[in-house]
Amino acid sequence: MTGQAVNTNPEPSRWGWLYKISAAAAVIAGTLLLIGLAGLIASTLQTGAKNGWPLLENNWLVLIFKLHAEFSDVQAEMLHRLNLLDMVFLVILGLIGLSLSTVFSKARRVWLWVASALSLVGILLFIATQTAGRSTVMLVVFILSLVMLGNELFSKAIIYSGILASILLLVGDVTVGIHSSVITVLFGVGYVLLISWFFLVAQVFFRLGSGGLNAKVQ
Repeated sequence: MTGQAVNTNPEPSRWGWLYKISAAAAVIAGTLLLIGLAGLIASTLQTGAKNGWPLLENNWLVLIFKLHAEFSDVQAEMLHRLNLLDMVFLVILGLIGLSLSTVFSKARRVWLWVASALSLVGILLFIATQTAGRSTVMLVVFILSLVMLGNELFSKAIIYSGILASILLLVGDVTVGIHSSVITVLFGVGYVLLISWFFLVAQVFFRLGSGGLNAKVQ
């Protein structure tokens, strides 16, 4: 498809509120992941210390990291439970996908709708099984990041942090039970990249919410 200059925010009065909500949601997601990272670091530095906010600090990604790192107080069974926090990430990604669908042309909009639908499916699976579904987060982030390719509104930092984070986290997810220092380190890198991705996406939405941005869609 040839490059075509389009206005990514043609109706700021109509979509500005949606972009601002999505920006706030992305900040919330990044902050929740950051709290999990802070709790992980605190528990590592202070052996035997109890978590201050267990529901916030033990999202399933942190639990997977602890399993790979062979934390003594974490068992695989802990992943088999319904956690409202984990569903929040899927809801936020669904919202991000819908918001991005107002930015791109119809050809790419379909993939954004697919990503949002996958978020909903992930929630339903998670409620039904209490284990499957939440890993849809990685697939949705991967799709959203791929769709951003070729649009000058989204920096390479956003695109490649999302792609790399989703791949590293997914690999770590499917290899739970395999104890490897390499997998543990790469999973930790993916976790940090996902935090960055959410905050970078939030920055773009805040800019879109202010109106008047142009991008080049290919």
